Amino acid sequence: MSETKSFEEENPKEELKRFAKAAALIGIIALALWGLYYLFYYFLAFVGNPLIALFSTITNTLENTIGKVPIVAQFAIIFFMIAGILGFGSLLKKDDARRYRALIIIIWSLAIYVSFAILGAALAGPISSSVAIGLLSILFISPPIVFVIYKGLKSIIDKSNDGSNKNRS
Repeated sequence: MSETKSFEEENPKEELKRFAKAAALIGIIALALWGLYYLFYYFLAFVGNPLIALFSTITNTLENTIGKVPIVAQFAIIFFMIAGILGFGSLLKKDDARRYRALIIIIWSLAIYVSFAILGAALAGPISSSVAIGLLSILFISPPIVFVIYKGLKSIIDKSNDGSNKNRS
């Protein structure tokens, strides 16, 4: 005779645990497939046009963080960012602070010109807001990043010039 367990002999707790684990595993697999779909979608979008994908990502991040707070708080956040970017210059030596100030003037002036160009393009035809917001955000926060890159390249060039001058002596 074959041995079968009757319905009363099975442990219902163990059966529910197995069912819960199977349901959780199916949920994890569904989330992984969903994530892979978006990863593949954004990868294809990035390969097709990397700048648009970068600007869209920045815009989505800004809209999902800063865009969720009231306008007064957004205003305060922007001015705190300006204070931080300008305050970075107060940590520099006098000559570096002058260069940093000039860099801020150049980049932020460029941001103003770009915003007028985007406004003109928007008047001529539809333009993606994510491109405008992403590009202007990058220009807004870029002075410290550009300055650090400048200082790094300058130190590398100075070291290579010192090495070549020693070899000539």
